[in-house]
Amino acid sequence: HAPWIDGVVMPVVWKRRHGKGRVFYSSLGHVAKEFEVPQMRTILRRGLVWAAR
Repeated sequence: HAPWIDGVVMPVVWKRRHGKGRVFYSSLGHVAKEFEVPQMRTILRRGLVWAAR
């Protein structure tokens, strides 16, 4: 990894309200195999459900 990354906080998942809507972001899933991990699917499902409310 790049040396500037050490000690830097970089969220890979976040959510927030925007006006009357909701935004969910995830940088996970760059590789299709990551979707085989149950915890990753849980994070994605919960984020999408929250944003769709």
